[in-house]
Amino acid sequence: MKTIQELEQYLEENCYNFDGITIGRHYAYEGLVVKNCALGYCLFSSERGHETLLKAFQSEEELVRYTLAELDRDPWYKAHIVAFTFDQKQIQKAESELKWMRIRYKRNDIPYRAGQTAYRIFVYGRDILRLEQFKQQYMQRSNEIQRS
Repeated sequence: MKTIQELEQYLEENCYNFDGITIGRHYAYEGLVVKNCALGYCLFSSERGHETLLKAFQSEEELVRYTLAELDRDPWYKAHIVAFTFDQKQIQKAESELKWMRIRYKRNDIPYRAGQTAYRIFVYGRDILRLEQFKQQYMQRSNEIQRS
């Protein structure tokens, strides 16, 4: 893989999460930005629209190699949410299904409003392709959240 375009295609094929990656036709409000710049080929960090140069490269291939290594260091660049609920039994059932399917996941519970806990599960990379029905079952919709 030598070009930014090839890197973008690789990231798409391997189901990276573009919520934090700006490359080619993908735009993220915050995260890593991969593009050509006045210094050559550059990797930026972006926060609230402000870009900070992390590293510049003379060759596109160097940028591609470095960027892929950076993305692979942090599993959250491949993470996709597949379950969100306020029901502890529901999240335990979701975990059991993922274990049975032998899918690697990360449960990430967070405090919500009025003392509620939001139970969340993330999976990584191409496993998201196997879980469309699972998501329909375990992703609580916003109108359901308001009633909880």
